[in-house]
Amino acid sequence: MNQNNNYWKARITCFQGAFFLLFIVGIYFVHIPWNIERLGISELELGIGILIFGISNFVSNQLTGRLIVPLIGTTKSMAIGISIVSFCPFLLISAPNYEFFLLSWIPFGAAVGLYVPSAQTQISLIESKTSKIITPIYQAFYSLGSLCGALIAGVFIKNIPDPKITFAAFGLCLIISSIYILIFGLKSKYDLKTKIVKFKFPDKNILVFGFMMMVTFATFGIIIDWSPVWITKDLKAPIYVGGLVIIFFNLGEIISRLLSNKLISLFNEKIVGGYFSLVASIILASSIIIFDIYLIAFCAFIFGFGTANFLGIVLREGVKASQETLSVSVSNLMTIGFSGFIFGPALIGFSAEYFGLTFNMYMLCLIWFLNATLFIYVKNKLQTVV
Repeated sequence: MNQNNNYWKARITCFQGAFFLLFIVGIYFVHIPWNIERLGISELELGIGILIFGISNFVSNQLTGRLIVPLIGTTKSMAIGISIVSFCPFLLISAPNYEFFLLSWIPFGAAVGLYVPSAQTQISLIESKTSKIITPIYQAFYSLGSLCGALIAGVFIKNIPDPKITFAAFGLCLIISSIYILIFGLKSKYDLKTKIVKFKFPDKNILVFGFMMMVTFATFGIIIDWSPVWITKDLKAPIYVGGLVIIFFNLGEIISRLLSNKLISLFNEKIVGGYFSLVASIILASSIIIFDIYLIAFCAFIFGFGTANFLGIVLREGVKASQETLSVSVSNLMTIGFSGFIFGPALIGFSAEYFGLTFNMYMLCLIWFLNATLFIYVKNKLQTVV
């Protein structure tokens, strides 16, 4: 019982780390239009920066699951990752030129690639030891962090003229978060015990579920990275409301993830993960046709609610289907998933420049519709096999 209690308490450090990670990221994303104008760069050039983030993240993900976590454990990996993230947005908004801006994405991607798989591995470990489902609630703290970041950013943009002050102050919050993880996180004797694993090509199930995660991450940036630019550019809204879609999207995500256990119990994982996402994509597409900012914001809430649990359900299904160790399974799924950040930003940036950001929003809805359909098909096939 005492051992299970130690695992259960450790979830708090994972939750607060997820919150602060997306909190500072959420603040930065609302500043993207300002930073684009400051540097005088195009949407395609911004996409190249996010592409570099994806490549750095891809490499870091594999090193984390196969080398770093086996060597130092999940808790220390999480603390190091958060501490590095603390200064990355500051580098991005203070970059004197485009070249330095691109270089600043490298430590950012590496740090996220260190924290996220380590924290998810620890969450999966806690679930296995306590027999409780906490992945959706853990992911709700990512959404909550992004939401609070977007809200705070609007206030700070209006009242604090120098963003360097904002990012220096909140960077300090992440340093405190990393110290909290080290002090109160899962102790070494309870942490995952695994050997260094050589690279091996993932099995078929990991590839299938990883592909669904990859598509999710590839399109994720359309809402989080690009919606502030879309709102201010195509819908002609002022910059301080640029985070409106992010705010409503994250509100929907948070509510859905907090209710995830009840929703799955009331329906099932196929309906919550698949059919909810499918219907939500149709609703968001309909609002874009009407092109009213307030209707779009409301439908972004529905889209966030409908798609919120897709990633968590796919991740859990992938881990259950894998024959590898826990850290390697999570690492492979996250690596394949985050590879969406490699090609996604470049494609999004290209299409934004040549076809427009509104076109990207329509594509977001179509791709989510197809991805949800694929999940329903795979889930049906697995149930038939069983």
